[in-house]
Amino acid sequence: MYSYEKFIEDAVRIKKEYCDVIKCETIGYSVCGRKIILLKLGCGQTSFFISAGVHGRESVNTPALMRMIEKYAYSFGDDSILNDYSFYVVPLLNPDGYVMALTDSKFSGYKLNAERVDINRNFPSVHYKSGGTGGEYAGSEPETRALMSALGSHPSQIYIDIHSRGEVIYYYRAAMSEQYNERQLVIAERLSKVTGYELVPPEDEIAEEDSGGNTVHYVSETYGIPALTIETLPDNVDFPIDSLYSYDVIRHLELLFETLTNI
Repeated sequence: MYSYEKFIEDAVRIKKEYCDVIKCETIGYSVCGRKIILLKLGCGQTSFFISAGVHGRESVNTPALMRMIEKYAYSFGDDSILNDYSFYVVPLLNPDGYVMALTDSKFSGYKLNAERVDINRNFPSVHYKSGGTGGEYAGSEPETRALMSALGSHPSQIYIDIHSRGEVIYYYRAAMSEQYNERQLVIAERLSKVTGYELVPPEDEIAEEDSGGNTVHYVSETYGIPALTIETLPDNVDFPIDSLYSYDVIRHLELLFETLTNI
């Protein structure tokens, strides 16, 4: 189990050990007052923004990202991609839900935050629907506002939100132009080729029983940059997630990082 405490400990440690290539900042606090950390990896002008841990139960992506960050920092040198590129990474946006899912078997499949709001339905968007797990209003949750603030403070070329069900890539945005979606498709196809993840058809962008207000809806509509959701694990994975899955996730994340720098 990769605890929240271990996550914070590792963030502080790698910031000190690799201070030439890693920066760390607190971008906000959860409902229960836990820190939400952003790590900047790299020194380049071209930047990518990556988030994970939006849903509490998706516990494998946080340690996998931390492992990837340290791996790249450890190998930093004159020929490193980190001289030309930077990655802004929020490995754990929903620490309260994460702790609940890891420490209490009754909540092993828990997606929400401590206020029982699905953060990934709480972002301002033409698709947003108030009530239910979407929250009282768009941006009502501190975790949502933390990511919105970080995105505004750290302009990037591409945004990727990493989740854990389906081994698929969501790329189509009905609220955006045909030209935007053509660009999305090009990027999604490149990522699909290296990871093996399938592309979700445009008509399945939002499930029939679901609502919008996702991270990628907010980013695409607000900043107009490519914004994709990547689901890293099989659809039938059980919660809590077996840590053995982290090996596959790390391998796919490495391919993701390398591919982004060639798009």
